[in-house]
Amino acid sequence: MPTSEEVLDGLEIFKKHVKEYGDNFRKRNKLPKNYDFRPYRWCSRDIVFSLLVVRHNRRGNYLEVDVCLIANPPQYVENSGARVALGFLLSEAYKCGGTMEIVFSKNVEGGRVPAYICDLAIDMGVKLKYVFEGHITPLEARLLYLGLAGFSEKAKNKIMKMAVDGLISPERVCFLMMGGVWSLPEAESIILGTGHPERTLQSMSEPEDRHLFLNDLMVSSTAILGGALDRKLLRVELTDNGKIIESEDYESPLSIEFDPVFFAKIYRSDTELIIPWINENHLLSSGMQMVVMVRARSDSEVQKYFLKDLDGLKKLIAKYRKDQTTMIFYLIPRDYEDVPQSVKEKIQEQLDGEGVYLMIAPESMASLNKEAIHRLETGRRTRQ
Repeated sequence: MPTSEEVLDGLEIFKKHVKEYGDNFRKRNKLPKNYDFRPYRWCSRDIVFSLLVVRHNRRGNYLEVDVCLIANPPQYVENSGARVALGFLLSEAYKCGGTMEIVFSKNVEGGRVPAYICDLAIDMGVKLKYVFEGHITPLEARLLYLGLAGFSEKAKNKIMKMAVDGLISPERVCFLMMGGVWSLPEAESIILGTGHPERTLQSMSEPEDRHLFLNDLMVSSTAILGGALDRKLLRVELTDNGKIIESEDYESPLSIEFDPVFFAKIYRSDTELIIPWINENHLLSSGMQMVVMVRARSDSEVQKYFLKDLDGLKKLIAKYRKDQTTMIFYLIPRDYEDVPQSVKEKIQEQLDGEGVYLMIAPESMASLNKEAIHRLETGRRTRQ
C-alpha cells in the first residue's frame, strides 16, 4: 500500500494540477485536449474513491497517469476505489485512441502500478508483468477491461470469438457498457441473443439500409425493454423524513441471467421483491426465480405474432418450470392496451391456461425506438 508520505505528495501534485487546469482552461473558458493533463475526482456524495490526473501521450501513444490516489471505503465492496479508478483509466485509454497501454509516472507510488490496482488484477486473475516499471500493457489492459466489465463466461467467449474473427474489438464492447450506452444485462442480451451482435454494437447500419437498420432497431428496442425491467427490480427505495427516495448507492441483491434461445431474462433475489407491471400482487421471494420472455411488440405485432410467442412460452415452461419456485412472465410494451378488447381477452385466457403472467411495461414502442435510435447514434460517434 502507498505510504503516508506518498499520499501527501500525491495530494500536493493533484492541487498543483487543479490550479493549472483552472488557470489554463476554466478562466479562459476553454476545453482541454486529450494530450493536456486533466484532473479528476471520483466521489459518491462525501466519499472520495479516487483522485486522478491523466493525459494522452502522443509520442508513445499511451495513457500517462501523473496522479493516482485510491481509497478503499469500508462501507463499500472490497477494492471499490480501485474498480472506479481502473474503470476510468481503461475507458480513457480507449477514448483517447491509443494502444490501451497505461503508464504511471514517478509521482505514482514511486513509478509503479498502484498497489490497489495490483490487488484487483490478482482478484480478476490477470497477471501484470511490469508492475515496478509502472506499465500496464495493451493485452493486460484488455483482459482487465473484460474482467472489470463483469461479462458472463458465455458472453466473454462470444466477444473473444468476434474479436478473433475481426468483427469487433473487446475494448469497444467494454467501453459501450462502461460508458453507459448499454447496461451489462442489455449488452449481454445483444451479444448472446442475436446472430450478428457486432452490427448493433458498432452501429453499422444506416437508416438508408432499411432492412438491416430495422433489424438493429428491433434488437436494441428489445434489449432496452428488458433493461427497463432490470432497473425497476434493482431500484431500492429508502424512507427519509417520511418521504420515499431512491438510493443512489445501493441496489437490490438481484441475479440477472439471460437465455439466448428464448430471449428471456432470468431473475433470482436474496430478498423479497415486488414484481412490477402485473395485475396481481406477487412477490419474488428468496429461493424463487422469475423467467421473463421479452418481446418489444406494437399492438399490431402482438396480434400477428402472439401464437408464435405462445409456442415459445410453452417451450420456456418445459425448460424452466420444474416446480412451483419458478414463475413465467410475458413482457410487452404498453402498446398492448391498443389491442382490441376481444383479442386481449383471448390472449389473457391462453396465458392463464399456461400459467403465464402478462407483464405490461409503461414504455411504448415509440419511446423504446426513440431511445434505441439515440443509443445507436451514440455508438456511431464512438471510436471504432
